Amino acid sequence: MIGNSIGDRIILSTASKRAYRSLLRQQQVAATRERILQTCAELVAQRTSLDVSIPQLARAAGVSQPTVYRYFPSKRDLFGALATLQFERATAGLEPRTPDELAAALPTIFRRALELEGLLRWTLASPLGSTGRPTAERRLGMLHRASNVAVDDPQTAEHLPRLLLLLSSPIAALYWMDYLGLSIDEAAQTASWGVRALAAHRAER
Repeated sequence: MIGNSIGDRIILSTASKRAYRSLLRQQQVAATRERILQTCAELVAQRTSLDVSIPQLARAAGVSQPTVYRYFPSKRDLFGALATLQFERATAGLEPRTPDELAAALPTIFRRALELEGLLRWTLASPLGSTGRPTAERRLGMLHRASNVAVDDPQTAEHLPRLLLLLSSPIAALYWMDYLGLSIDEAAQTASWGVRALAAHRAER
């Protein structure tokens, strides 16, 4: 019994050490990926040109070039992750389930967008801007839920989320600031009004 008890303790101790090392490794991997991505976001926001070189990114992040490629095999992968990061930061903690909740969330989303202005403007101008399309698909999914699934008219069910996508886009806030001279709060008020007006029109039909 004593021998078995000691053996069990040795096995448990070894398993615990392995689990700890595995958890530590996962944390290190996540931290390195986050550092590379955050550094890329900072470089993009600071640059006047549309390109960020992998050697420059590796130096700024304090990692080797092979390490960058290990996490992001291509620039399309890197900038796609950047678009996802942008979306997650702008919508963190927000999951609107109705048009009214979406309208109420827009001031927060737009103010966060202003904090990400450099990254957003790069996304608009970059030839790799299409890497953000998967993020747009995620947003469409969220907006389908927010515009309610109980819609009788198939065209309304198809087109309404697309209109809501444009109204609630952080990039739309920058357009309204640039071309209409609106403040970020005025842009949010305009978008919120549009969301509620579309929801009311749908309800009337």
